[in-house]
Amino acid sequence: MRRLLTLILLASIANPGFADQNHPALDPLFAALKDSDDLIEMAEIQNEIWVHWYTLPPEATELQSIFDLGMSALQFAQPDMAITHFTRVIEAAPEFAEAWNRRATTYYMIGNLDASLQDIQATLALEPRHFGALSGLSMIFESTGDLERAIRAETVLLELMPNNPMVQSRLEGLKARLDTGGI
Repeated sequence: MRRLLTLILLASIANPGFADQNHPALDPLFAALKDSDDLIEMAEIQNEIWVHWYTLPPEATELQSIFDLGMSALQFAQPDMAITHFTRVIEAAPEFAEAWNRRATTYYMIGNLDASLQDIQATLALEPRHFGALSGLSMIFESTGDLERAIRAETVLLELMPNNPMVQSRLEGLKARLDTGGI
């Protein structure tokens, strides 16, 4: 099995194809997200982005199956199994940002904020526009009382979707809490 994953990884490096954060449709989608001022349209654009982020190249069908198993385990509150599956994908395809992000989400759900933070950093290194990772980063910083860093994460998120009233409201709320000493 390990050898098969190694062969898949080598094939994807030799013939990268388009997947996850490298898909050519992402730049226009992010431009549309930035320009939109309609929440429904923003949600639809985000969903299209997620579809690209979730999909490995066609030659990596074995990894896609493992990633999908991780997603199912996450959905059915089986964090240990989800972490195992996402880790296998990360080991075979470390450039696949969404495996890092989903493992970060799983770590966050079980309260391992340090591991979640490390995986978020890996996600953002691969896809700096990852709004899910930025939101998770903000939540971690807020939960640890680091409101200044939570604000910075939300500010980057707002740059991606400047007309999103929910992000604007969250950013304003964090700033107000910081101004009042974190209350």
